[in-house]
Amino acid sequence: MNQSVSALGDAVRATRKSKNLSQEALAEKIGVCKRTIIDIEKNTGNPKFEILCMLVRELDLPLYQVFYPEASNNLEIQNILVRELSDCTDYEMKVILSVVRSLRYTLKSEAKNKVL
Repeated sequence: MNQSVSALGDAVRATRKSKNLSQEALAEKIGVCKRTIIDIEKNTGNPKFEILCMLVRELDLPLYQVFYPEASNNLEIQNILVRELSDCTDYEMKVILSVVRSLRYTLKSEAKNKVL
């Protein structure tokens, strides 16, 4: 079985359950039949792109879980940061970027000095 297909099914099932949604409720929210959700979760269904998009949006699925299941958990933190930034204005993002760059420089300098 294709690893990305099983990763999708696992991610959909786990996230759906964490949001206390039944298969039927999720199907209704994205406009598909319950059988579609069952097939995806059992890794026997390979959804069309449109359905995949609706699942990702409705469940707020981290894309790395679907496309890079072998990746480390650090990507979860990156996903949280991206979600936080999605509500920022352009000005806020520029300020945050400046702070992040400065903080990274400081942290790397401190780490380098500890090694020396």
